[in-house]
Amino acid sequence: MEIYWLNKGDKKMKYNKKVLTVKEIQSILQVSQKTAYNLVRQALTAGDMFKVIKIGGVYRIPTEPFLNWLDQMD
Repeated sequence: MEIYWLNKGDKKMKYNKKVLTVKEIQSILQVSQKTAYNLVRQALTAGDMFKVIKIGGVYRIPTEPFLNWLDQMD
């Protein structure tokens, strides 16, 4: 399993999960739950931000595409 690193200020956060939850996206971005869900729904609809997988009513976000998208925001 690959390990993904996210530089957050002076901290390095390690992710060895293939997919993230909306709650983890919320924590990484330090936004409200509503904002995190809105972002994930926007990414699902737009299709050009980062990949989102919807299983029933649950969203899963592949780690690598999300972190790549986040790195492009700098």
